[in-house]
Parts: sequence; structure tokens; C-alpha cells
Amino acid sequence: MHLDTPHVIDVIASGIHDVKNSMFDALARVHVAKQAIQDEHAADAIPALAETERAISTSAGRLSKLLSAYRLARHENPVSMMPVELAGFLDDVMARVRESGEQPIRIALDRQGPDFWVFDRELIADCLVNALQNALRHARRQIELRIGETGGRLLLSVADDGPGFPDHFPSHADGTRSGVGLFIAHRVARLHRRQDTNGELRLDKDARLGGARFELRLP
Repeated sequence: MHLDTPHVIDVIASGIHDVKNSMFDALARVHVAKQAIQDEHAADAIPALAETERAISTSAGRLSKLLSAYRLARHENPVSMMPVELAGFLDDVMARVRESGEQPIRIALDRQGPDFWVFDRELIADCLVNALQNALRHARRQIELRIGETGGRLLLSVADDGPGFPDHFPSHADGTRSGVGLFIAHRVARLHRRQDTNGELRLDKDARLGGARFELRLP
């Protein structure tokens, strides 16, 4: 897949549009805070500044994803395949999610399968953190992070009890009708290759929780 593929351009353009809107929102809130301070109501500026900080942080995160998407589309992010101890890996993923903000919903961990697997630790961790953050936005009460093995593949999945994906959403997400995070996850999965088998990303309805399921299958 190359950068001039139409849907890749659409994914990146959509992300840039979102960042632009977020930055304009931040500028508007700075104006509100500035006016409050000029009117000698400094305390009234604090909520606007807090919202500005959140908007800028969100924009920075989105720009980072867009840069990753650009590099992946140009094949500038080769995977670094190393043996990964899975228990410690999952602990690190959960710690990053906790550090990203409040968690009103508990994330349950269902771990089975091997103790080690060979993959790019940082790229796969980024994909799981993004999937968990999305699940936290849409879940009602339950989220599960599951790990297992089937048919010689490592399965890493995030499931929730939210509304799930729309009926028209592709089960093999390639970025055509999805956001930057899913495009990145699709490309990262495909870059994991062993013999004649590539990794893949699957999006589906979770049979147990009833919401969305994000699943990486790594050879």
C-alpha cells in the first residue's frame, strides 16, 4: 500500500481536519480565558485553560498518530521483531491506559496461551492502548482485554459492551472507512510476517459482551 492510495489520503486528511478543529477550539478557549483575566475575573479563566490543555493534548496525540500513519504508508516503520514476555507486556499496556486519564470502567484481563511471543513490542502496544481508549469511550459497564493462541497465531483482543461497530463496517479494517488508529493497527498487523503468513486485524461484534471486538492476530 502506497501513500497515494486514495483511501490512505482520505484517512490522513480526515485526521488533519480533526486536529484543525481541535486547535481552533483551543484558540477560542484561550480567548475566553484571556478576556476573563483582563476583566479581573482570573478564577473564571481556570476552566477555559483546563479545556485548552485537554484540546492541545488531544491534538498532539492525533498528530502523532498521523505521523505514524504517514510513515507506515511509506514503509518507513520497519517492525522490530523480538521475543516479548507477555505478562509484563500486558502490565505495561494497562499502565499506559491508566496514565492517559480516568477509567470509569474496570478493564478485565483474560489471559491464556503462551508466555512469550515474537513481535514488535512498541507498535503492538500502541495498537492495544488505542483500542482500549476507544473502548473506554463507548463501553457501558464492561471491557475485556483477552490474550490467547489458536492455529499458531497469537490473539490479542479488546471487547466491550457498547453499541458495537455499524453494520456496514468492514470486518477486515484497512482504513477505507475507519480512522487513523485502525489504519495504523491494520498496517502494523500486516507488517508482522512469518513464512507465508501475515498478521491481520479483525473487527467484529463480541459474542459474549455484545459490543465491539478489536482483534489482532499475529503469526
